[in-house]
Amino acid sequence: MKTFLDAVRSNMVAQAVLSIVLGLLLTFLPGVTAIAVVYMLAVYLAVSGAASLVAYLRSAGPRYRSPLVLANAVLLLVLALLVFMFPQVVAGFFSLILGVLLLIGGVVNAVRSLELRAYQGGVWVVAMLVSVAVAIGGIVIIANPFATTAMFVLVLGVLLVAKGVSDLVIERKLARLSKEL
Repeated sequence: MKTFLDAVRSNMVAQAVLSIVLGLLLTFLPGVTAIAVVYMLAVYLAVSGAASLVAYLRSAGPRYRSPLVLANAVLLLVLALLVFMFPQVVAGFFSLILGVLLLIGGVVNAVRSLELRAYQGGVWVVAMLVSVAVAIGGIVIIANPFATTAMFVLVLGVLLVAKGVSDLVIERKLARLSKEL
């Protein structure tokens, strides 16, 4: 039992430290971190496109070369180039999609909240308030997608730091329990 607890503690400390470090990066550099993720997407697209191009060129001869493989390679390389050239637009695009989904979800849930009014209780009021807040959040994201992406990354960073600190507290409790065994 003691070796199991030691393994859990060791893993928890590593996860806690990684969470805190990543959380601090996200908290203090949210815009840079969002752009870094977009650049990683561009690298992925470029490597995938290059691999497809190499696969096309290494085919056993013109008879076996698929034009779809070449088209896929060119498309991936062009997408990679566009993402490298316009990283903020790509980051904003992801946020824009999220904003539209939140707006639609908020409106749909607001309509459903009105349907709850027929039943007894005030649950529909709480559901309506949450639905309106979600829809407003969607509108804010649609209005300024890149700034909200940076804010989301900032909040994620704070949450990761909190998770890391929580993991360390739990690890300390497990260390005391392990010594008692």
